[in-house]
Amino acid sequence: MSVQFLFEVESVQPGEQTDEKLVLVSTELLYKSSGETIFTGIIPVRVNEHGVFVSIQAISSAFTSKYLRTETMFRLKRYIKRMRDYLDLD
Repeated sequence: MSVQFLFEVESVQPGEQTDEKLVLVSTELLYKSSGETIFTGIIPVRVNEHGVFVSIQAISSAFTSKYLRTETMFRLKRYIKRMRDYLDLD
């Protein structure tokens, strides 16, 4: 299964804790061969000094395939880690 992952930061909001940010990421998954859309939606990600935490509840409700759940979580976490220094509150 060849899937293309497209991510874009929609907004950055203050989190529940003082040093935490809630990043809303627009996510789109496409089949590379046909261009057919698998999923389109917003997935919340919490970012604090201890790490990057993708919403497991949002991922689980979006995908039934274990491959898509784990791959989306891995790639989204990697995307946000690289953007971490540039995420300013809206």
